[in-house]
Amino acid sequence: MNGKERFLTSLGRRTPDRAPIFLRDLTLGLDESGLTTPEVCAGMYDADKASRSIIALQHRLDQDAVVGCIHYVGMEIELLGGQVRFPEWGIPSVVVHPFQSTNDPSFDLLDLKRDGPFPNVLKCYAQVAGSLGDTTAVVCNLEGPLTKAALLRGIENLALDMQFDPGLAGEYVNYATELGDEYLRAVDSAASLDCAFIAAASDNPDIFGPEAFRTYTMPGLARLNRTARVLALPTIFHPHGDMSANANISLLDDILATGIAGFQFAERNDPRKLLDLMGGRIALMGGIDAFSTLLLGPEEKIIDETEAYLHLFQPWTGYVFMCSCSLHRGMPLENVEIMMRCARNYGVEKGI
Repeated sequence: MNGKERFLTSLGRRTPDRAPIFLRDLTLGLDESGLTTPEVCAGMYDADKASRSIIALQHRLDQDAVVGCIHYVGMEIELLGGQVRFPEWGIPSVVVHPFQSTNDPSFDLLDLKRDGPFPNVLKCYAQVAGSLGDTTAVVCNLEGPLTKAALLRGIENLALDMQFDPGLAGEYVNYATELGDEYLRAVDSAASLDCAFIAAASDNPDIFGPEAFRTYTMPGLARLNRTARVLALPTIFHPHGDMSANANISLLDDILATGIAGFQFAERNDPRKLLDLMGGRIALMGGIDAFSTLLLGPEEKIIDETEAYLHLFQPWTGYVFMCSCSLHRGMPLENVEIMMRCARNYGVEKGI
């Protein structure tokens, strides 16, 4: 099997020749290319430098799937009147949310084929797919409903809206979902995609509670999944929070009912419990803790934790090995290589 075949086999809940590996590295490629964050991401976005960074890192690591652009949260923020900080060797971050005013918000649609950085983001996806897409699955990364709404409004303001003006909160989430929907359609029209990944850090029932998750996240997730289905793309959902906790377990059936193909669990989840609850009904994706084990090591701990996940999920029917969350520049590439070698060779070395 090549990487694309391996990844899509597991996403389809079938058994691959070994565990597929997908790091969902969003800005890590910049460390491999040696380019600064502003020269790639700021302004109109440099598609050539971004695609070169992704392709260079893929040649080094040989994943089975890649995100097709150097991705940062809030690509639309400056178009809508907010501000993003682009540290020279760091990760872009939203420093001014566009919808902080008490005035009635104007939910203007964006033309993603013409406005701001998006034409060049689409070009990056096309270049990555053209270079890697025959053997590597190309994934479109987009934010979840509450996650994007929090970027637009600010998470504290959005929390207050939920409490005192839930109708307004719903409008922000609906608009955020619409932006995500349009983004997915635009990327799919520009490049040959294999999958949509809905990254949802703020769609977290440990922050807003299970009822807010049902009220705000679930309708948006269902809409994004319907769009992906029209585009013939399987969808992966990655909410933060401990979804294996008793208070959140009832949400799992709601998530499954949206028809998504894959579920990536974050750190602090009990993978064995999720396997018992969801195994066979959806592809499960996850693994080593990115924020402690992978970042800090040492090598023995990286290997032990990687092998523990591979052992638990073997024969890897409906399983993709991932880290607990996305990888960004600043993650030691030597540690990533240790993990990759271990995951790639595990089945061979163990005689499985």
